[in-house]
Amino acid sequence: MTHRILQLSDAVRFPDDFLGNVVCADALDAITQVADESVGTVITDPPYGLNKKGIKNDADLSVFYSILPELHRVMKKDSWFISFFSTKHMPKIFVNNPFEYFWQMVLYSPEAFVMSPIGITKFMSVFVFKKGNPKLNKRTCDIIKDTPGRQVEPDEGFINHPTPKPKRFVMHLLEAFSSQNDVVFDPFVGSGSSLLAAKLLNRQFFGFEIESKFCKLACSRLNNFPLTQNSNQVVSMVSR
Repeated sequence: MTHRILQLSDAVRFPDDFLGNVVCADALDAITQVADESVGTVITDPPYGLNKKGIKNDADLSVFYSILPELHRVMKKDSWFISFFSTKHMPKIFVNNPFEYFWQMVLYSPEAFVMSPIGITKFMSVFVFKKGNPKLNKRTCDIIKDTPGRQVEPDEGFINHPTPKPKRFVMHLLEAFSSQNDVVFDPFVGSGSSLLAAKLLNRQFFGFEIESKFCKLACSRLNNFPLTQNSNQVVSMVSR
């Protein structure tokens, strides 16, 4: 399957025009086209410092808060909502959140060198929420060790995005909180790691991204990743 970048005007039928593709659009506009209770898992890294008028400050989460009710609408009665979130702003993820908190997952990167208010941070937080009473697809561990180089995937090379998420970690999350043929949705695609992880695990998927350069990056990764020996090796590493 060839994955495409669609403009919102091109994506006229859900799910036929959406699945397997990246819709280049404002998530707050595009999500109105998604049917009620049609998504099995949402996994995303929400934007910080953005509102409808553009960059404001890194504490502004108005876009995230605005889309939460719509995410709740499009998700199935028993489904998982998974979100990366800044440690600095962690309390804000619970504000006016229509989902029920379930668990925290951690990516431990011993070779990381990210400056933070305490000095250096070597972990990344992911928060798992639920709608209804979904079941785990696979029991898992809540701390995963991974050491990708900054903006580098060992089997892909340099990822030209300021904060790409390691696809092996995303696959670990999706193995636990989604099933084969589930529809996985990311309203803020960014570098495309969530969609590529879903593809490697044989999930259906689609996503939205407002920046055209990141739409191209995500689509390129989807179309160019070798779905042969390398993908099998990635899935095998995640499944251990």
